[in-house]
Amino acid sequence: MTAVLLAVVLAALLAVLHFVWPFLAKRGGAYSTSSVAAARWAFQVVGVRGKRVVDLGCGYGRVLALAKSMGAASVAGVEIDPIRWLICTARCRCRVALGDMFKFDVSNADVVYIFQWPSVNARLAEKLRRELRPGAYVVSYMWEVPGLALVAHNPALRVYIYKRPEEPRQELSH
Repeated sequence: MTAVLLAVVLAALLAVLHFVWPFLAKRGGAYSTSSVAAARWAFQVVGVRGKRVVDLGCGYGRVLALAKSMGAASVAGVEIDPIRWLICTARCRCRVALGDMFKFDVSNADVVYIFQWPSVNARLAEKLRRELRPGAYVVSYMWEVPGLALVAHNPALRVYIYKRPEEPRQELSH
């Protein structure tokens, strides 16, 4: 009976760790699922058909699967939790990196989707401003992203759409 109790305690500990690993690693928020309705609305607004979509902290891949079904040219994600990474990779059949979203290259993305905590979004904002090409979109479920240009917001769905500002044109001297 002691072995069974030990196995149950270990399984419970692993389950809890699975849900809070990104938070404990200070590389994201604890796990919670994104709203498919919010992602669908945002993807319709930005028009993901033919675009490259990246999900930072892609979890089990619901948002990647949605983008793929809506005609995205390519979908890619990054997930720090090995269990979610494995499930997402099998589910989405797309490029899913096991690793840190702060080290994942987003320079070729047309649309970046995030569902992180406000403190993480503030840190991600720096990365997004630095790496995204002008005109790329950032979709944030639940929380705002400071320093990006808000182009649409659906308060009922709690989703924000931002656009990486265009670089100011330099005046040519005559």
